[in-house]
Amino acid sequence: MAVKTKAIKATKETDYAYAVAYMRTLENKMLGRADFEILLNANSAEDILKYLSDKGYGNKNAGANAKTGQNPDSTEIIETIEKILKAELAYTWNEIKNACPEDAPVNILIYQNDFHNLKAILKSVFSNNVNYENLMLEPYTVAPDIIHHAIANGKPETLPDIFKESAIEAYNILARDDDGQLAEIILDKALFALMKDIAKQSKNSFLIDWVELNIAVMNMKIALRGAYGGKSREFLRNAMLECRKISVDYLSEAAVKDVSDGSDVLRVFKESGFEEAAKAAKESVGEFEKWCDNEIIRYLQPTKFKTFGFEPVLGFLVGKEFELQAARIVLSGIRSGIPKQKLRERLRDLYV
Repeated sequence: MAVKTKAIKATKETDYAYAVAYMRTLENKMLGRADFEILLNANSAEDILKYLSDKGYGNKNAGANAKTGQNPDSTEIIETIEKILKAELAYTWNEIKNACPEDAPVNILIYQNDFHNLKAILKSVFSNNVNYENLMLEPYTVAPDIIHHAIANGKPETLPDIFKESAIEAYNILARDDDGQLAEIILDKALFALMKDIAKQSKNSFLIDWVELNIAVMNMKIALRGAYGGKSREFLRNAMLECRKISVDYLSEAAVKDVSDGSDVLRVFKESGFEEAAKAAKESVGEFEKWCDNEIIRYLQPTKFKTFGFEPVLGFLVGKEFELQAARIVLSGIRSGIPKQKLRERLRDLYV
């Protein structure tokens, strides 16, 4: 069943003139590849904190600059970095939302955070782990404590309409079968169905194509996992969402044909115009996941050259999320002692 969302009033491209102009000033301060080379060569988390602070991270909101003791240990420093990364994203979202027209379809991105928070809370509750707060993403349209109260008390039906139906289904699957993978698939499908509806209502062809690309990537991930997971064709077909870029019928059929090396799935990738995805998947799962992220950011990079419309706003916001993701990869790698070259290989493409 499709989720009913508030009707979106179509906006003119020129309505975004102020938002785009202001956004460009924020875009000029984003971290680029040269910045990440400096971070990769940092000797400690403290060096990373200093560099990010010098770049203005954590200095935009009162209270965003977390303080540590006179001799902070690495754990305190890492917690401080995580706080300023969250503060940076919160600041960015607040500025952009205030600059955009009232009817800008920004919720198409915020709903991704809502569904992430729901998945994290479901996992937390069913694993009896009470510490979910640090996993929550902002901004959101549904407060995490509301989600947690509903799930912890076994009442997913009390959740808001954006994910009530899928939350009930996922909750029941976890309670009955403890199948976390299926629960996640159900929630991902519901999220992208919601995003597809919002994009359609916006009548923005660029946004519609971007959502279609995200759906294609989701379907490809499901097919590739299915090729090695022994799932039935019906299971795989039901897990996927229709899209124009790649046939879900061909994908689900290919995924059950050959469970030895996934070659039939890779053939469908190639025939659908995703030859680079097939090459990456043949190399490793990690390379395929990296290709997925890079393909999404590459689609958005041309928006840097647009002056009007929602497209530059979309590109900037997703690009900012990729920037913060890259910072976390570097931080985690340095903390774990991962060689710099390995970290460099893990980094995704950047928006700037």
